[in-house]
Amino acid sequence: MEISSWVAHRASWSPGKVAVRFEGREITYAQLEGQVAHLAGGFTSELEVQRGDRIAYLGQSSPELLELLFACARVGAILVPLNARMTVEQLRIILSNCQPRCIFVESSFRQHAKSCLEGGEAVRLVLFAGPSSGELDSLELEALIGKAKPIQWNQELPLDTPVLIAYTSGTTGVPKGAVLTQEAIFYSALNSTLAYDMTSSDEILTIFPMFHVGGLTVHTTPAIHAGATVNILRQFDPGQALKEIEGRGVTILVASPAMARAFTSHRDWETTNISSLRCVALGAAIVTSEVIRPWAERGVPTVGIYGLTEALPPATAVPLNGPQEKVGSIGVVPLYYQARVVDEHMQELGTDGRGEIVLKGPSIFKEYWANPAATEAAFSDGWFHTGDVGHIDEEGYFYIDDRMKDIVIVGASNVYPADLERILDECEAIAEVAVVGRPDAETGEAIVACVVVEEGYSLTAEQVKGLLEGRLASYQHPQDVVFMDSLPHTAVGKVQKPELRQRLSAL
Repeated sequence: MEISSWVAHRASWSPGKVAVRFEGREITYAQLEGQVAHLAGGFTSELEVQRGDRIAYLGQSSPELLELLFACARVGAILVPLNARMTVEQLRIILSNCQPRCIFVESSFRQHAKSCLEGGEAVRLVLFAGPSSGELDSLELEALIGKAKPIQWNQELPLDTPVLIAYTSGTTGVPKGAVLTQEAIFYSALNSTLAYDMTSSDEILTIFPMFHVGGLTVHTTPAIHAGATVNILRQFDPGQALKEIEGRGVTILVASPAMARAFTSHRDWETTNISSLRCVALGAAIVTSEVIRPWAERGVPTVGIYGLTEALPPATAVPLNGPQEKVGSIGVVPLYYQARVVDEHMQELGTDGRGEIVLKGPSIFKEYWANPAATEAAFSDGWFHTGDVGHIDEEGYFYIDDRMKDIVIVGASNVYPADLERILDECEAIAEVAVVGRPDAETGEAIVACVVVEEGYSLTAEQVKGLLEGRLASYQHPQDVVFMDSLPHTAVGKVQKPELRQRLSAL
């Protein structure tokens, strides 16, 4: 059964249960089903959407994005959430690749959307109300839904039907569109509900941007599958999120390490009641003990989680009651995934052998949209190449050591930036650090540590280098230390190392 059946089932099973809360609005499961059914009807009758057509979305996190996903699922269309932080030039590349039939646009992004379409083929814009609306045409979505006859969920549509194109974050080059089927969303929901013991009594807080799989599929769609309540923040604000946790009794939260730090450094951290939290899942970057410690001190369990745009999380996860000494682990493989660590010949490595993590399972993407060469390069014998370097311990727990493309080659030696970052991150005077390579005439590449100093502290380059003495080989030490006010991040908290390298080249 296609995934919009989740909403239809909950609408008949518990119609008055709140499905979504957003900026003072409460949407019950019965109301959510009504919106999805009428929107699906509007797709076919007003917008002439056919199976396989792409429907783009430009805006911040909102219930409308969730409604669009399930309406697309119902008619066999494909949702393309766009990163609202991207420039016109970046969005034009994506739109040219996916060629949507129409774009649903939060009214405050209308001009941005129009600029993206200038000089190209005509694409219908459907506006809906946003935080700064008030324009007469900002309720086009409501008018569309009001005209349409509802369409019930489709019992005949197969689960292998594509429903989502999620574009990669672009930290390693031009974004590619990962095509995810309804089956991928379904098994991702199963893996999440099993990993977090998710039930209909849970209160989920969505702080990741929902244009990304981190905000849309890690816990938001699984919560709908479980019949839970989702509290959505338009955009991440640690102070507002703390209020939501206390006021709504939030039970499950998914955050990046950068978001976790924003919570624990906020002025309201110590005074906010967070006792309702039974799980904080941390992913999108390597998680260190320094990130975990403030949560542990307040009795909140934290678990590592791993996945990619192409391999919906959790591809691995630390069990809720897993051993405490596994700090830094991304956990074990859930029921509906397979994972291995392999060498360059795809030979599986033993315990503690460092190699590439490869994955297999129904939550893996189908293909890169209109990019067969990249699709072919991403797989070997059905195994997806993650590009992440890792190892497994004797108990089957996985660890991320670095990204393969992030290796710095000093002379003939491979240096993994994460080895340095883990050590430097232990220093309380360092708020954040990222290690990158810089071209060097003598060694090919030189290691550079980019450091943000914690407020109230001071550090010298020699002091930073001294933190590595006796802990790493001399060739692994940075040649240079650059102090910065902040590091560039993607919307989901990953450090943008290509941008860092550009900054360094300009110095």
